[in-house]
Amino acid sequence: MTISPDQTLEVPDVCHRWLENRGAIYELLIDFLGQWPTLSLVAEWSRGSGIGKAAELSQGGQELRNYLSNRSPEELVRISEYEEAEYRRLLAYSKQRPLTETKYTKRGNAQDLAEFYASVGVAFKKLEGEADDYIAIELEFMTLLHDRMMNNTYCEDSMIKLMEIQEKFLQDHLLTWIPSFCQDLRTATDSPLYQSLSRLLEEFLVQDLHMLRTWRQHRDVSRIS
Repeated sequence: MTISPDQTLEVPDVCHRWLENRGAIYELLIDFLGQWPTLSLVAEWSRGSGIGKAAELSQGGQELRNYLSNRSPEELVRISEYEEAEYRRLLAYSKQRPLTETKYTKRGNAQDLAEFYASVGVAFKKLEGEADDYIAIELEFMTLLHDRMMNNTYCEDSMIKLMEIQEKFLQDHLLTWIPSFCQDLRTATDSPLYQSLSRLLEEFLVQDLHMLRTWRQHRDVSRIS
């Protein structure tokens, strides 16, 4: 069913704030888990609204905001130097257990994911040859689908299809290994940045799946009535 230009897909009130925030939170997670925390990256997030959106949705987000926000330039320099060194240490540590779905689940392979991405018209430009099941790639896939969904607000069928793909990807991929990864990360470091990011990631993905299901179920009820 195509919605006329003066209509939008009806969304429960509880979902509105989640819709406004989720894209920024995925971007935050990609930025900090997919690259080292340079001073420019830390400074940008410390003064941006995205970190406040993360704080609204999770305890981990609140911890991250408390750590990065309202810092002086000198404090941000010290934070970035400490966290960049910690990132590099964790990167060396992770070579024993790379940050990929395959290494955590012992099933499937990255080629299956590449074919899945291609089936929905997604291709990634990989600067350093990252695997298709690398954590930042999987999170970026969710970001791309979210952006597509928000650009299809006048076509209910397209939005619902994109919602279903995201539900399936969270259930069949991200949530099969991210909880174990987050536990490993918290065990491996005392870094305030990566401790809070691990909590944010774990809490947010569970909530994201719940909200996608809530939205779709509401749509199903609305169509019946």
